[in-house]
Amino acid sequence: MRLSACITTRNRPQDLANCLRSLWDSQTKPYSVIVSDDSPDIEMQQKNQQIVQQYPQTIYITGPRRGVCANRNNAVNATSALETDLVAFIDDDICVEPEYIGGAIAHYLQMSPEQRDCTIISGISYDTDGYIMAPGKLSFRGYFCASDVPETIAIHASMFPRQFFEQEQWDEDIFFGYEDAELCLRALKRGYNILPCPELRVLNAGGNGKSSLMVSDIGKLTKYEISIEAARLYIGIKRHKNLFPNFLKLIGFCCVYFLHMTAYLYKRGSLKAWPEIIRRSQIQKLWQPSHNNSQFAIPQAEDSRQRNAQLKKLDTARIS
Repeated sequence: MRLSACITTRNRPQDLANCLRSLWDSQTKPYSVIVSDDSPDIEMQQKNQQIVQQYPQTIYITGPRRGVCANRNNAVNATSALETDLVAFIDDDICVEPEYIGGAIAHYLQMSPEQRDCTIISGISYDTDGYIMAPGKLSFRGYFCASDVPETIAIHASMFPRQFFEQEQWDEDIFFGYEDAELCLRALKRGYNILPCPELRVLNAGGNGKSSLMVSDIGKLTKYEISIEAARLYIGIKRHKNLFPNFLKLIGFCCVYFLHMTAYLYKRGSLKAWPEIIRRSQIQKLWQPSHNNSQFAIPQAEDSRQRNAQLKKLDTARIS
């Protein structure tokens, strides 16, 4: 089976170099690697391009700079749906263990073709401080929690059937936060299964401390915290309104969220962040009739021509 890895990066050339080295040092090599670069600075883009050029089967493309979801869509849509069986999303500060790709493919090869087409595999992501991200589920309030039957994944240690992204795309109305859980909810609705494989491990070498969003924004809240809470509101409403409609759960979630968030912001001395959380959540889009159909459309026309040119470049590199 052929796996393509999608790396999203922004302003971290050394992390990108380590990430690519770990992928291409794997016991089982990826079929291709796409690097989508959201770095706004031309000099930084040039540094990343130079790093990518060290690996012939790696394609560099510039990102849309509209958040992590748009960047992941940019990367996955640059892979060949005809040539790729599996796709993995790996941030630039992630290093995969040598047996990671081979172990995941071995799991898929033990399945029937029908099972392969509807199974998402998730390993675990760990950091040097001992923190572990593993498959679980979303609680009613929208927080990650443990579960014997997983409904969420450790995104950096997961593999999807490539065909899934012909059906769905990352929700670009989410700038950052819980976006992988939202994608999993749509996968479950389509009948996909999540298989936990804790022996498949990746190292989160960066952690949240290096995120560009970890800067003060409003009151005592960082951009990271505001983005996370905005995403939790958006996904909580979308979950009970659009994906798995339940009016009582929708009303209950909204009441609990607003009461809890008001108390939380009051304790942090940041009540003035409320309007920005609402604005950044973009929950008004959930009431637009075309929301569920239009936002996940795969880019066509000019973007398709650009991706085809990049794929031809990759094919030429493989032949040589």
